[in-house]
Amino acid sequence: MSAPRGLASSRRSDGVAWLALFVATGALLALSIGAAGNYASVMAAHGTTTVDAAFAVAFVGVDGDGNLTASGAVVVTASIGIDNPSPRTLRIRVLGYSGWIEDGPAAAGLNESRRVADDRLVGPSGTRYFYRAFAESFEVDRPPVGPGSNGTYAFTFNLNGIDNPVRFDPVRNITGYAGGVDGPAWNHWVRVQLAIDGVPPASSPTAAPYLRTIGRIEREEGINLVA
Repeated sequence: MSAPRGLASSRRSDGVAWLALFVATGALLALSIGAAGNYASVMAAHGTTTVDAAFAVAFVGVDGDGNLTASGAVVVTASIGIDNPSPRTLRIRVLGYSGWIEDGPAAAGLNESRRVADDRLVGPSGTRYFYRAFAESFEVDRPPVGPGSNGTYAFTFNLNGIDNPVRFDPVRNITGYAGGVDGPAWNHWVRVQLAIDGVPPASSPTAAPYLRTIGRIEREEGINLVA
């Protein structure tokens, strides 16, 4: 015995409605799983990415006594290593670097203006004075660091007596007081900002703070004497 026409039509409508609900639920579930996986990979990038830095200082234009000449230069090479165990691709976007040379004349009271202006490192043995020879920050366009890989990037910073004598002359004074360019200690600090590919910045000015920064990773190496 067949079902009444109205009842059969109602059952077909119910079946179509349940099918539509099932498809919509499946789509929402897939989107949710995809979003969760995407968020997890971004958090993995934030939590596992590491940066290390090594610095080499070289001097150009040194006389026979080991002192810098007026036309000499100080060249710092920073080697920045990035380890990216995450499933996301990372790109260096901004690099900030500061380099200080320990200021013996200021510490000895022979240069009061620098003694006041220098940055200081206070430790158990007393206060050490450092002259900030380099202070740079700039945008970077280098090849990316792929998922589960690492990369090393070299950056060179040059301070010379021809282009910037005002900043360079204190370095000459400091190295001369120390008996040569190899005497004074250096302190280096670097800040690296990485962008996570595929994570656009929040466009709304009312977006939560974490949404405005979730697409970038910041790492620092060394001691920032002006922090």
